[in-house]
Amino acid sequence: MGTGASSASSRSPSPEMAVQHRNNKLSNSSRKDSLGLTKWKGHNVISNEVAPILITKGCFEEYQCTMLAEKQTVTKGKIQEGMPEHPLIQDKYFMIADQCKQMDKLNTRETTGVPNFRKSDGGYPVYGMGQPTRNGLSRLMDDLQREGCPELIVVCIREEPVLYLQRGSDWYSFAPRSAENLDENISTGKMQGDEITDMEVAIRKEITNYALRDEDNQFYFYESITEFKEEPHRYDIMYEEDMHTCQEIYSIYAMMATNGRYLRMPLRSEGAPDEKVIDQFLFTLKEVPSLFDHENTSLPTMAFIGYAGVYRTTFAMVLGTLVLAHKKGFPEEAYQSLQAIDDDHPDLQKGEFAVVLKLCRMIPDGFQLKQEVDVLINKCDKMGNIRKQITEYKDQLDSIKEDYIILGHSAKDYFLKRAVKHLERYCYLIMLNYYLHQQFSKMFSQPFSVWMQHHPELYRLLGEVDKSELTASPKLITNETRFLVADDYLGLDVLSSQREVKVSNFRRVPGLPVYGMSQPSTEGMAKLIQLMESRKHNHSSVHSFNLRAELIIECDNCTYTPRELSHLGENIILPGIDRVTLEKVEKEMKEELLKAEKQLQVYQDVTEPRQSLQFENVCTVQEVAAEQMKQNGNFHYHRLPVPDLKAGLMENVIDDILGIIKDLDDIYTDEDGPALVFNCQSGKGRTTNAMAIAGLIIWHKKGFPVGVKLGEQERISVPHAEYTKGEFSVVMQLVRRLPWGTQVKREVDLMLDKCSETMTPMHHHLREVIFSTYNKIKVAKTDADAESLRQMSLDYLERYIYLILFNCYMHLERCHNWEKNFTTWMKDTGRKIGAYEVLDNLHFHDLDSDEKYPVSTIRDRWSRKPLRHYFRGAMM
Repeated sequence: MGTGASSASSRSPSPEMAVQHRNNKLSNSSRKDSLGLTKWKGHNVISNEVAPILITKGCFEEYQCTMLAEKQTVTKGKIQEGMPEHPLIQDKYFMIADQCKQMDKLNTRETTGVPNFRKSDGGYPVYGMGQPTRNGLSRLMDDLQREGCPELIVVCIREEPVLYLQRGSDWYSFAPRSAENLDENISTGKMQGDEITDMEVAIRKEITNYALRDEDNQFYFYESITEFKEEPHRYDIMYEEDMHTCQEIYSIYAMMATNGRYLRMPLRSEGAPDEKVIDQFLFTLKEVPSLFDHENTSLPTMAFIGYAGVYRTTFAMVLGTLVLAHKKGFPEEAYQSLQAIDDDHPDLQKGEFAVVLKLCRMIPDGFQLKQEVDVLINKCDKMGNIRKQITEYKDQLDSIKEDYIILGHSAKDYFLKRAVKHLERYCYLIMLNYYLHQQFSKMFSQPFSVWMQHHPELYRLLGEVDKSELTASPKLITNETRFLVADDYLGLDVLSSQREVKVSNFRRVPGLPVYGMSQPSTEGMAKLIQLMESRKHNHSSVHSFNLRAELIIECDNCTYTPRELSHLGENIILPGIDRVTLEKVEKEMKEELLKAEKQLQVYQDVTEPRQSLQFENVCTVQEVAAEQMKQNGNFHYHRLPVPDLKAGLMENVIDDILGIIKDLDDIYTDEDGPALVFNCQSGKGRTTNAMAIAGLIIWHKKGFPVGVKLGEQERISVPHAEYTKGEFSVVMQLVRRLPWGTQVKREVDLMLDKCSETMTPMHHHLREVIFSTYNKIKVAKTDADAESLRQMSLDYLERYIYLILFNCYMHLERCHNWEKNFTTWMKDTGRKIGAYEVLDNLHFHDLDSDEKYPVSTIRDRWSRKPLRHYFRGAMM
């Protein structure tokens, strides 16, 4: 008998057991076994370390209760004081009903059975709505079928898990939410539809297990979180079939309909969707033959179902209408003459935001693509217009005089976050229209995700949507909202170079005229030029490359950077800033400091108290360099902004470095050649990367040294030597695709060895730091610290891969004197070898045996929003 029970480990409790358990109400005497189980009335529980066995009253059935052994500890909680405490889903979630009285803004529930039901204008059969009940969904499907749609595609766009539970004669949807954010659905990140369905199944199983532990086989659900009247409600749960997933509910009606299809297309509640989600949507449309039949004028009907049916649903409706417009044609308004754009006075109501205008000028026929999207947005605006929503949030943001709290967040951050979310979606629709113009006639032969890989500039633009920091007033410094922090501090100069050149971390690549250092002051710059032209180095000219993208100001021979008081150790990121704008903002900061004519609160070291200083001389780094160039005709200054803590040098910056160096005549005419001096703030990350670029250029022009050929390398005998040598699986995958890939990698490795010898105090070897940073994840104190280290190690990995790609480019384009720039080569040749495919799938799965972390995409890294401390500027 015991053996027979063991084979039932995967079964749910039998109906007999559950019914008998409910009907037998015995005395309150409770028994407690090694599992901590109590109140199992009417049953005998035989527990051991292998499998607890439950024998029903009367010995009618023996059942192996594996659900009791799965989880011996239960996390309980309650939403408010006075409410009962009960088990939490996944240790933190409450099950909250979707439907509420305030949801149905269009008052369509009574007439159609679903909240906020509407159809797009213009003759496009695209519908949007909020989450229906099962009966509401049945009624909706019947109504759509009566309209005679040839193809019906029902699309659930919710990214959060949803379960249906019977209440009376209907089934209602519930979703898990945390106590901290009861008004917001949880985010599942980049989960695909099938993964979310699996999550729903897991939650259903967990609820069932908790209910079977309960005396009455019940679990707690909340129907209203506004009034909390008689909350929570207890519902009978005896079997997993007492709850349904979205797929189970929707598939019944979609499959019963003629030519009906169901798709789970999870759209992010924040920002634009993942490209793989769009791929899934378009793949479903490929199976609709009439969509690509020129003789068939019928259009498939699309029904998009969200939570409330408002923002995400409106975006999905525009997306669906956009696809159908490439079949049916755009409305006449889309072909009206384009109006001129006044950059000084843009019309925000028409969507003329800075990042949108930049996008339209970046892509062919960009303004026509924007006009087509605008017309369709107007056709789907019954529950909100994406462009108007951006301006409404902007107006609310501008109206805030003193910040206040909304739903536990700063009101400024609350409205900015929502404005940026809609602005990102707006840009995404224009990008998608660009893709459809190229791929609709080809039946989406190239997936959208692959197409985006081949247009990396669009990913970078998505990371520049929030440009509010560019408008932050320099008065933030004089009114002591922000503080100046000195670039140089005790402990920065690990190479002890201050005594000789008055600059921290000054070093040279052995055998090459390539140097690196931290941010120099006026004194340090003068000393550097003098040293470069002395007999010791005897360089014919000096080229200084400043790689910093953050604001810099020099006050009394010391450079400073403005920072927030709460994050004095972190630079303020200025997304997408160019050299001209950067120097303009620095000049405005200088003028404000001079106009203040008072002592300023500054930090010479963030570990020490701030000081009050009255500065006599204030100037920008551009003015410092201009004065040096005026005094010495052999000195040249270049500002190439590279954001701090980003993946690495962008293609255009690499092109700028190459364009400057390759045309220097004194590389050949002078034995020592020109001095190429690079600096960032500390002289480590960005500087080392640029030094390697410059060193490779010199080698390609003057010849490679000993050490790059096979067999000339030093043997490495340390644990995990393959990783310290950069032999990660993704790197070797790329190397195998490149012409002479192993040779190309060896040359890069030798250059990195020369730029940063392992035993120097700098301890920043661009290849070895990948593995050392990754190893720190294991000892990270918090999940946030671990994720930060993981992102940093992936950024270093990308820098390394880019160096290999750049060196390959230098080899292949050498015969043409590199007339084709690196940016163009990456799009043309790099696409053929799958460079962006590799960059779009970075990981450490050869180190993560359990593959805990997903792959890191280009969008993850390039569009990653900088850590916002406070909103200080104005939305552009």
